[in-house]
Amino acid sequence: MKWLTGSPSALQEQHNNRFVMTQLDDLRTVLPADHAPGSGPGAADEPVCTIVSSDPQIVELCAAVAVGAAVRIVQCTDPQDLNRAATGPVLWGSDMAGLAGDAGHRVDVLAGLETAASELWSLASRFPKARVALLPSAGQWLGEYLGLWAMRAGHGHTLSLGATAGGLGTSTLALLLAHAGTLSGLRSIVVDLDPHSQGLWPRATARPPTGIGWEELQHSGGRLAAHQLAETLPQLRTTSVLTWSQATEHEAVEEQLMIRLLAAARQGFDFVVLDAGRYPHPQQGVINQFINRQVYTAHGSSLPAQGEVVLCGKQQPRYEPASSAEILGTFPTSSRIIKAESRGELFDSFKSRGLRQSLANLRLLPQLQGQKP
Repeated sequence: MKWLTGSPSALQEQHNNRFVMTQLDDLRTVLPADHAPGSGPGAADEPVCTIVSSDPQIVELCAAVAVGAAVRIVQCTDPQDLNRAATGPVLWGSDMAGLAGDAGHRVDVLAGLETAASELWSLASRFPKARVALLPSAGQWLGEYLGLWAMRAGHGHTLSLGATAGGLGTSTLALLLAHAGTLSGLRSIVVDLDPHSQGLWPRATARPPTGIGWEELQHSGGRLAAHQLAETLPQLRTTSVLTWSQATEHEAVEEQLMIRLLAAARQGFDFVVLDAGRYPHPQQGVINQFINRQVYTAHGSSLPAQGEVVLCGKQQPRYEPASSAEILGTFPTSSRIIKAESRGELFDSFKSRGLRQSLANLRLLPQLQGQKP
């Protein structure tokens, strides 16, 4: 890492399956049968699913659904050519689904015409985790399934910090982790999701940079593409920050706005840090659908029952029989951090090698591709 040579990184390299919304106006996204699934121009830049079928009616119906979900679909007519490295959903037509189990292929959806319902449900017993789509009646469900998958397929590693109590320094830790990501060469953002937040700017800087905040997003409906979000958010020393512009009471972020925002953040950034406030968040279910990792901040005397924990302060953990929490390390609020916050220059605290080492020891940053641990 550029900000601390030789610092550890516990996470494996993240595959770049960035989701870029494209305008798909016809069914030409169904590629020729000799085209290998998941290959070709743009394959790494678009959400891609695969349909294993030679039935033109099934393929056409699935392609029409995929177009509506803004997902590129690839046809595979020979299961032996199926790309095992494909990260997107694999749909099997009823004409070939019987071959899926022979070589242990991935099966996400069994698709077929309604006239083949009994056959598909019989096959479903062989693949307990597979869903069944009887077309055309199940077209809406299949579209929602593909659309939700595509929306959450952004490559950005997303870390959520949830506090077990107030006053632990969770917001400070979130800001510092996001900026550590920036100094490591990652496009990083910290998102203020604390329902009781008074804004991150007072603790981060005395002169907030220009750019949109939650207030503006609420009025716009959050309809921003990933690149627009990255371009319009304020940046503090090139680390993007989404928070409330004013330290006043505010309305709760609506669920649909949060979904669109988190989807865009995963698509536009490499490292997304969520300051979620007290755990559990009122919309924890939504947050759970987007995060790669949930970490709790706690005092040593108030450990959660389980999960990964960062101890804040100088207290030592008091292990209780009911707790199986994994202690990642400690985050002491040093005098350097306190002074930097009081000056409105929080990121100045990175001048301290001790702080940099403390953050590195937590092993919460994703590793850059090609970067040695």
